[in-house]
Amino acid sequence: MKKDLGEELENVESGIENLKNKDFTLFGIKMSPMVIGAAFAGLSTIVGALYAGFVMYQKVEAVAGLDVGAYEQKMELIDQKLNNQQKLLSSIESNLNDAKTNMYRIETKVSEKLSNYDTKLDRFENKVEKNKTDLEDKIQKALDNPLANQ
Repeated sequence: MKKDLGEELENVESGIENLKNKDFTLFGIKMSPMVIGAAFAGLSTIVGALYAGFVMYQKVEAVAGLDVGAYEQKMELIDQKLNNQQKLLSSIESNLNDAKTNMYRIETKVSEKLSNYDTKLDRFENKVEKNKTDLEDKIQKALDNPLANQ
């Protein structure tokens, strides 16, 4: 009852070698295993191509179903916002230029006023110096001759 494993492997091996020469009948057509494999590969390729076409059709349908009008409205809204921003930027630029001009005028006026005050301060200092000198001279005369002013 025990069978030799080596014999069994040789029997299986010889059966496999004989398989390549054996013909099968499938749907009433005689075919070799090679033809069956090629037919299976061809059929798989056709089914795969049909599936890929179906998936592509679904994607095309999804793209065709997009609401282009909504996108156009959004684009117009964005365009309006950009135009408003451009107007706002132009207004800000104009205001900044006006402020710059006003600051220049103010700076010029302040500079002129400071120059005038410097001149007036110099004259005042000269008068104070002159009065100081005159007062020192009078004090010195009074000290030199205290009885001269009576």
